[in-house]
Amino acid sequence: MTHSAPVTLVQKLAQRHAGRASGPAPCSKRIAVSVYTDQQRFEEEREKLFLRRPLIIAHESQIPNPGDAIVHDWLGLPLITVRDKSGQVATFKNVCRHRGMRLVQDQGQTCLRSLVCPYHQWTYGLDGALRNIPRDESFVDLDMAELGLAALPTELRSGLIWTQATGEMQLEQHLAGLDSDLAVFDMAEFHFCEQNVRTINCNWKLIQDAFLDGYHVTRLHKNTVGPFFPDALAESDLLGDHVRSTVARNEIEEVIDLPAERIDLRRHCTFSYTTFPNAILIFHPEYTSIISLFPLSPDQTVFAHSMLTPQAPTSEEQRDHFRRSFQLIDQGVFQAEDIFVSEGAQQGMRSGANEALLFGGLEESAVRFHDIIERELA
Repeated sequence: MTHSAPVTLVQKLAQRHAGRASGPAPCSKRIAVSVYTDQQRFEEEREKLFLRRPLIIAHESQIPNPGDAIVHDWLGLPLITVRDKSGQVATFKNVCRHRGMRLVQDQGQTCLRSLVCPYHQWTYGLDGALRNIPRDESFVDLDMAELGLAALPTELRSGLIWTQATGEMQLEQHLAGLDSDLAVFDMAEFHFCEQNVRTINCNWKLIQDAFLDGYHVTRLHKNTVGPFFPDALAESDLLGDHVRSTVARNEIEEVIDLPAERIDLRRHCTFSYTTFPNAILIFHPEYTSIISLFPLSPDQTVFAHSMLTPQAPTSEEQRDHFRRSFQLIDQGVFQAEDIFVSEGAQQGMRSGANEALLFGGLEESAVRFHDIIERELA
């Protein structure tokens, strides 16, 4: 699927900065508070958006070696994503096929030689195949080939691990050309560096709203990253159902009349891709952030933030530099500012002060995102 290159958005921003083009048209879009608070709405979103769509679980460099695994219950299902001895990555339900016991107890990153049920010690290989049944003579008519772990569709694209909880995964259709943009940013070549997984007290869409909004950057972030950006100079478009957004950095003035091949997509702008429905890929000047959102209830969400670096740190000095960079963006910006206002908005909804939230022309990316959700739920 063909679409314009990312550099075209940077060129549009440069023209707006030079006063040669206008910005988004004014609008007033109202979204009902119930969209963020209603239990039935939450269940419908989970079923139609999160269980039936390909989702990003991690960058493949997070589990580089055989036995490396991520244990996660983020979708309300006990899952384990693991690299087997042949280097293949798969996702299985973290459940024994004998009596249904959970196999690996703790969530998070781990390394395994096999998966052994603590109940009766049925043992599974890293490929999910059933390898051993203690006292197998006590059973009749068992086909071990049919008792491997229940697998979910899983694929690697652009260095990202995609999986889908139910149905047949049609990743090519879902990507809609997104992978060609990710190749421009060398996504597959980056390396996992740091991660923080937290549960936050707000609806998942409030986080998406915040990251789709160029209006707040110089205001909410005025004491952190805001000074690096001009006010509300942002562009966005759609790649299928994914919102491609870019916010001009102060260096955008260098781009006016600059040939496309000399434009630096990380220096002159900050690009973010809202990969529908639940992930945000942010291309900072020195590193890349992956934020994945998994709703637990109308007002609770798992917020998983990973940092990717151009190469794996080779010295303690480099590790310390990226560790400090991660703390700054993860704690100083995302937690202290973006999550802060998202949780505050969720609290405000409980007051009954508003029947709807209001979005203007400078928040058009968020409006596009909500329009896609409404189409999918219709």
